[in-house]
Amino acid sequence: MWRTIIISSGERLNIKDNWLIVSSQKGETKVPVDDLYSVVIENRSAMLSVSVLTTLTQAGTHIILCDANHLPTTISLPLNNHYRPYSVVKKQIEMSQVFRDCLWQKIVVRKIKNQSLCLKYVGVETKRYKEIEDISLNVKVGDITNREAVAAKKYFPYLFGVTFRRSDDDITNSALNYGYAIIRSSVAKTLAGYGFNGAIGLHHISETNPFNLADDIMEPLRPIVDMWVDQECENLFETLTYHNRRDLIDLPNQIICMNNKKMKIRYAIDIYVKSLVSAINKNKVELLEIPMLIPFDEFFGETND
Repeated sequence: MWRTIIISSGERLNIKDNWLIVSSQKGETKVPVDDLYSVVIENRSAMLSVSVLTTLTQAGTHIILCDANHLPTTISLPLNNHYRPYSVVKKQIEMSQVFRDCLWQKIVVRKIKNQSLCLKYVGVETKRYKEIEDISLNVKVGDITNREAVAAKKYFPYLFGVTFRRSDDDITNSALNYGYAIIRSSVAKTLAGYGFNGAIGLHHISETNPFNLADDIMEPLRPIVDMWVDQECENLFETLTYHNRRDLIDLPNQIICMNNKKMKIRYAIDIYVKSLVSAINKNKVELLEIPMLIPFDEFFGETND
C-alpha cells in the first residue's frame, strides 16, 4: 500500500537506511521510502534537506508544496527516469496535428461522459444528465465546436446550483481547486515516469505552463473531484480543514473503473498514460484507454490490486 504523508506543522524530515523519518515535538514517524506515493508539505516551517528531496524524487515520490492557504503550488518530479526518454519525447514531438486532435477528441468525449455519470450518481434528474451525455455525441476532431465548454456551462449549475460560478472565491471552488491540483500532480508524476515532456501538450499549448500535457490528460478525471465535493458538501465550511485536505490528497487511492475493472485511481492513471505511449508509438487513437467514473458508494471500496 503506497502512502501519502502530510507535513502540516514544523516537522523535520530526514532519510536513514532508506526510511523517511518525520520528527516533531510529538515524536518520530518512520515510513519506508519505497512505500511513499507522495509527500505534501503544507507548513513553510518544515525542514528538509536537498538530500531528502533528491532521495524521494529518485524513488518516484512526488513532493507537493503548498502556499499559506494550503493550496498546492509546486510539484517536484524526477527527470528522465524512463528507460527511453529520448524515444518517447521524439515521438511526442513528431505527432501530427491531426493525430493530436483525434486524441483530444477522445479525451473530451470521455470527460463529458464522466460528467454525465457524475450527475447521474449524485441524483440529478435523468433529463439533465442525459443532456450532458448527448453533448458528448457531437464532439468533433479537435473539439473545434468547443463542446467541452458547452457541457461545462450546463454541468456545473446542474451539479452545484444555478448560482455557482467557477470564478467565485468560495469553499466549493477551494475544494475543487485543491482536488484538481492533487489529480494534476498524480498525472504529471506518471507522465514524467514514462518519459514524456510535460510542456508539450495535445491541446493546452501555453508557453509558460510546464504541465500542458498533464492538463490535457487529467480532464476526464476532474469529475472524480466534482463528485467528492458534491457528496462531502455538508463537511465543507468556510475554509478547508485538515481532514478535508487529507481526504482530497487521498483521492488517488480511491476507486475508478478501467477496462471494466475496478482499481485504484493511481493505477488507472498509470494504465491511461501507458496506453498513451502505445497510441503514439503505433499512431492508433483507439489504443488510448481512459478511466470511467463509478458510483460514489463504490468509490471507497476495495480492490485486489
